[in-house]
Amino acid sequence: MAKYDWSDGPATLGPHSLAKHAILREYIERYIPILTRGGTVPLKLMLIDGFAGGGEYVVEGHGSTLHPGSPLILINAVRAAEARMNAVAGRKKPFSVEASYVFIEKNPTTYAYLDATLKRHVGESFVRDKVDLRRGAFEEELGGILDQIKGTSPRRPRPIFVLDQYGYRAIPVDLIRRIMTEIPTAEVFLTLAVDHISAHARTAGEALGRLKDARLVEPELEAFLSGRRDMDEAATLSSEDRGRLMRLIQFILHETFAKRAHAECYTPFFITSKRSHRSYWFLHLANSSKANDVVKALHWSVSNHFEHFGREGTMMLGFDPAKNKYQAVLPFPFEFDDSAKARTVRALVEELPVIFQARHHDGVSLKALYKALCNETPADLETLGDAVNRLCADLEFEKRGANGEEREVSTKVKDSDIIRPARQGRLFRK
Repeated sequence: MAKYDWSDGPATLGPHSLAKHAILREYIERYIPILTRGGTVPLKLMLIDGFAGGGEYVVEGHGSTLHPGSPLILINAVRAAEARMNAVAGRKKPFSVEASYVFIEKNPTTYAYLDATLKRHVGESFVRDKVDLRRGAFEEELGGILDQIKGTSPRRPRPIFVLDQYGYRAIPVDLIRRIMTEIPTAEVFLTLAVDHISAHARTAGEALGRLKDARLVEPELEAFLSGRRDMDEAATLSSEDRGRLMRLIQFILHETFAKRAHAECYTPFFITSKRSHRSYWFLHLANSSKANDVVKALHWSVSNHFEHFGREGTMMLGFDPAKNKYQAVLPFPFEFDDSAKARTVRALVEELPVIFQARHHDGVSLKALYKALCNETPADLETLGDAVNRLCADLEFEKRGANGEEREVSTKVKDSDIIRPARQGRLFRK
């Protein structure tokens, strides 16, 4: 957390980072009701902030108003979700979340500021009973946290890790792989400020060298990019082409990182500052496609700060070296706005029939289809359903209920509906 300084009061936060906090807060508030749907046992959560900071900020350009940092956002989001669940009409038994918190901060001054901030906002008794405040490095504390989770009985808490570190040289890929393999129900929100790799490189080749030093380049990617003449001639390209080449490097690294982290589902999009034109990754990694869907839906709802540098249909992170033209991969800005959603639906309408012929000829539920495609498309479940509805209306697909019952073409597809190619689709799509 060296970028932020709490030695003389609250640190200053860039306004684009508020989008990250909005996603985090709304995710917890939306996901808790989903996790408890149909259950009678109180939900048990552990929320771990590995780079906690001082707990509050002022925002650049927003005066002296204090904004909560991620520790307070996590606490307040759980409380808000709990209150919302208890406000549901007809609830007979009070709903509760058994939430515990682990906040880790290495800097002693920042740690002291965080301790005081938490006690001021949520009270000393809450901090004493619910918060495990640790002064140290995340990588040194992780083993004990994982052992604590695995040793909890009779019910393990579901852990959500928030890893918001500045820079890229100490990216904890091995630690995340350990989390995902030892605790399969874990989820990780990870922020990586990799944008300054390309921002300070004179050529794309120099940027690639920095990424190699950080061990972020897969061998096949290195072999392809190292052979490109324009990697070392990027300084002679137009600013637009150079920017596109730099973005290509960032864009391919998504898949590199996700493979090493061993997460079944991930959302690898960027938060972008409209003022500074700088961006950083905000990744969510989980083994749950439902969690993936909730996060993607939030990206669409906070569209003014998020960008995607890949395709709008399927294979959003794929790159075909045989094409040898990076320009073809990034044809339009993709900012999770109405235009991006319309293009995504159109692309899925074109691509899904081919995917079904290859993978799902006998049919698949919408829920299972999303799970199969969640790492290949920026679409959330609702957007995927919109594309399926279009294909059903065009008589290219047909849908039936989970028990085989017929479903009208005009009805909206349900998660449990079985979708399959129609026996005789239209020759021309509308």
